[in-house]
Amino acid sequence: TICLLEIWQFGSSMVMFLAALKQVPSSLYEAASIDGEGAFKQFFTITLPQITPIIFFNLIMQTIAALQNFTSAFVVTNGGPLKSTYVLGMKLYNEGFSYFRMGYASAISWVIFILIMIITSLLFRSSSGWVYYEDANDF
Repeated sequence: TICLLEIWQFGSSMVMFLAALKQVPSSLYEAASIDGEGAFKQFFTITLPQITPIIFFNLIMQTIAALQNFTSAFVVTNGGPLKSTYVLGMKLYNEGFSYFRMGYASAISWVIFILIMIITSLLFRSSSGWVYYEDANDF
């Protein structure tokens, strides 16, 4: 049930993927067809490199959303059977508003912030090896 509820958050990501696919120049596909490349090779040599900035952006945004997840687990299961859906956001909520330990809840929020910063910085460091920016060499 939670998985079905979480699928709805991918709508904006899919719109961005579709916009990125529309921005891939058709002249690249025409040149690849003339060179005799098939659809599979065109996808990996043209399409995928051209949409890597959107993949990178969506990866960061979905990682942040996953670490801040609270609503669906709280509404559907309230932590679930045997705390199987007890996420970090739910721990923060319970500590702050159920047990009134605001300092502890604040510390949890800082931990979430630091986790997001670490993961985002690792993604940015690795992006130079796999994200292709068309105009990167113009500066």
